[in-house]
Amino acid sequence: MSLLDKIKWKDYHISSSAAYGVCSLTIGEVGGDSPCATILAGVHGDEGPWGSLAIRYLLKDIDKNALLGSLKVVPVANPLAMEADSRVSPIDNLDLNRVFPGDLNGSHTQQIAATLVEHALNCSDYVYDLHGGGSWCVNAFGFSFAGSEDIVSSIRPPFIMDAKEKQGTLTGYSMKKGAKVTALEMGGRGRYENEWANKIAYGLKKSLCDVGIIELEKTQLHIEAPYRKVGPSMVLRSNKGGIFIPIIKEEIVGSVINRGTLMGKMVDPVTMNCIQELTAPFEATAVLLLRPHISVVNGGAMLYVVAPLKDEEIHIG
Repeated sequence: MSLLDKIKWKDYHISSSAAYGVCSLTIGEVGGDSPCATILAGVHGDEGPWGSLAIRYLLKDIDKNALLGSLKVVPVANPLAMEADSRVSPIDNLDLNRVFPGDLNGSHTQQIAATLVEHALNCSDYVYDLHGGGSWCVNAFGFSFAGSEDIVSSIRPPFIMDAKEKQGTLTGYSMKKGAKVTALEMGGRGRYENEWANKIAYGLKKSLCDVGIIELEKTQLHIEAPYRKVGPSMVLRSNKGGIFIPIIKEEIVGSVINRGTLMGKMVDPVTMNCIQELTAPFEATAVLLLRPHISVVNGGAMLYVVAPLKDEEIHIG
């Protein structure tokens, strides 16, 4: 029997509107001992179902007898936003990841935050916030917060970036409460979407083992994937609206390319003449995010997120 068979689910009512009907936030819990970890996905509704899928793979892959502590999971933290494929809820247009700790008597999104705080975050020792690329891009990195560096390094995303907390975020609130935290930006729609979900699930399993939530034999853990640390990121955007044509595709995200490598181009939708070329800006350019599909975009649209390697060391052990 796996944790998926043992977990207990509970629905919490969140006020909505006549147009959307009843909105329920579902939280799963298994175990009752310390330490406790919380894994959440879908804080931003436009980031797809891959975090939720990774949580399912994780629960299905862990035997119930391996659990030492307790685990709370929230596969869809922002239900109406996910239904609308929108970053924010259509009820109040608030960013859930900017309103923590929320308010049980506040607007729809503030109530979600307060419910998560009360039933999923308070008393957790470790918090994993799963984000992703969604329908338009693929991501391949994790954030390292001061005092929680070991959490993200045990998951081993392709790239790790130092992060500073922003006011109102889920991870920021959890850190103030004494939890160790990380936020992952991994996966998205593309040819390898299921592989990304499995990679996230495996990284979480490895981390839960490292922090003492579960106990696994070494034979149950594969050879650890390498990761690289990167410096501050840079967003590459379109100078004007048009058709974006990618040159590098989803198999490149999570890898390093040389300065000057042609990554993609913008073309005029009528003449199809090239109006902008996007090239790798650093000597060793880490590709953290990319759009893998031909698409119509507005001026200023995010096309890539890149970063310089912090050092040439590849972390394996």
